[in-house]
Amino acid sequence: MQKVAIKREAKKTLDELSEKKLRVAVDFLGYLKEKEEMEATLEVLSSYELMAQIEEAEEAINEGRSDEFIPWEKVKRDV
Repeated sequence: MQKVAIKREAKKTLDELSEKKLRVAVDFLGYLKEKEEMEATLEVLSSYELMAQIEEAEEAINEGRSDEFIPWEKVKRDV
């Protein structure tokens, strides 16, 4: 099922819930969002390569080597 169809089905189901059950659903959705974010964080933290790159970037920032970074304006245009 495509994401749009899944969202449509979820909204329909949410619209049919009582206020009490809707609160439970919102709490559960918050839990799922937090869990997904935590999994992504753990994925980064468990990657030796990514952690090394983050440490290198922090070191460059602390040493004022801003010329090693791509300006946000350029990144934003390319996205």
